Amino acid sequence: MNPDEKRRVAVVGAGVIGVMSAWQLAERGFDVTVFDQWNTPNDRGASAGESRIFRTVYKEGAEYVPLLRKSLQLWRRLQENQSTKVLEMCGGLMIGHTWQADVAAVIDCAQQTGLEHRVLSTAEMAEEYPQFGLDEGEVGVYDPGAGVFRPELAVLAARNEGMRLGAAYRPYTRVLGIRPVRSGVMVDTADGPEAFDTVVVATGPWVNELSGLGRDVVVPRRLVAGWFPARDVPLHQPARMPISIRRHEEGGFSCFPVLDGAAVKILPHHLPWKDLDAPEDLPRLVEPETVRAAERAVERLMPGLEPTAIRVSTWTEGFAVDETPVVGPSPVDDRILLAVGMSGQGFKFSPMVGSVIADYAQTGSSDDAVAVMDSLRFSRGERS
Repeated sequence: MNPDEKRRVAVVGAGVIGVMSAWQLAERGFDVTVFDQWNTPNDRGASAGESRIFRTVYKEGAEYVPLLRKSLQLWRRLQENQSTKVLEMCGGLMIGHTWQADVAAVIDCAQQTGLEHRVLSTAEMAEEYPQFGLDEGEVGVYDPGAGVFRPELAVLAARNEGMRLGAAYRPYTRVLGIRPVRSGVMVDTADGPEAFDTVVVATGPWVNELSGLGRDVVVPRRLVAGWFPARDVPLHQPARMPISIRRHEEGGFSCFPVLDGAAVKILPHHLPWKDLDAPEDLPRLVEPETVRAAERAVERLMPGLEPTAIRVSTWTEGFAVDETPVVGPSPVDDRILLAVGMSGQGFKFSPMVGSVIADYAQTGSSDDAVAVMDSLRFSRGERS
């Protein structure tokens, strides 16, 4: 792109999807301006929570694997460019019975794609990974291409890399509206309207305000995690403990190794993730019955942890009705690009979501787009 002909792109939302999009757009020579109603990173949206999981053997489907592999390359490049470490490869486990849907899906994904993996018996798990309590007949499917993120630092690194390449950030600037006009797309803030050639909507749980998608498509939802003290901290740190996803009739959860020097993070899946009318309605105080249910699951399935949550945190995410991200042109106007509804999946492949968005801004299409994320599927009535 000729510097004298730079096209102006606004990115609305500076969570991980927004900062990755800004990085990829700036790298390709676009004139990028990023708006956020807060500063970035912050603890109000979907990029908070101290840790996130990277997985390559993907229970959601083999079609994601190329995106994940390319994302890992971009994560490594970001770390090199910013001289920082935000992703620690510690391996990952899917734990449960082979007849459970997610366990079977992980094995099927690995076999379809030829990805390296191991299926560990109950006895092998007890020998290699005593941090996890398994019932007889359960297995652990080990993915060596998995790891743990430090999400706030990752957002900061991507923001700084975009700024290094020329992206401008406008924190504490809430976008009030987006209006397609003949000459471009107007972004309205309290400071007045500003014209752009393309606008990227990456607003996380605030998706319904600007995306043109209604609550019947994407809804903000509350997630709750607890931190449980490790009796043997070194045994539960990334050098010796993989990330894991647990499937059990008495508790399902994601489990993250110790990053704070004391406690393992548990994100329950067997408890309802409550819908919110708006992200601002997120309660910071969590009801005791939710905490107690998580503690019972830890007591039953994580023998090396004290089953007392010493810290509880909540944050929000936008979940699509089919729990699949929405990435691509808006049905309202193809100069508006959507990267929303990440449904708890987006962090790990956020660099490639940014790359796909940059492809759409540059050429109107992307060879890396994943068909199931098609942003027009709802306007065509293709919901699952």
